Amino acid sequence: MQSTINDISKTLVRHVSTVSPGLPIVIGEAANVGDFVHQGDLIIYVSDKVPHDYVLVENPQDIDRQLVPLGGGPGSHHRLKSLDGVTIYRPNDWGKSDTDLRGPCIVFDKPNQIVHEPGTSHPHGTVDILVPMVTCRYQRNLSDDERAARRAAD
Repeated sequence: MQSTINDISKTLVRHVSTVSPGLPIVIGEAANVGDFVHQGDLIIYVSDKVPHDYVLVENPQDIDRQLVPLGGGPGSHHRLKSLDGVTIYRPNDWGKSDTDLRGPCIVFDKPNQIVHEPGTSHPHGTVDILVPMVTCRYQRNLSDDERAARRAAD
């Protein structure tokens, strides 16, 4: 039994040492609706339906590869690798409020990637997308007031 525990321990140490920020990750066919990964401040959820208040992006252009509203800062360069075989939906008022955490919903006809453009201050690994649909959300930042210590309430 002791050798089994040692073997498991060595395997876990080896596995944990290969996981760190900035490495590529795959959302594979075995992923379930609700599973998610982070690419820095972009959260990518496996989805099965377009949110009700989202609208279709008609005739997407290169600028529509951008998954974070422009002006989001130097680290906000999360983009689709290709628009080929992609249908994009966004909240109706996407990019108009810095408190709205909703990002695009993307339907894929074939595998694609979400890349973080090189030369940015916070490089993130590529996310390979092998599922038919994802919905993006943004990490929230807390204000100084929200970080203040409070009494727990139950």
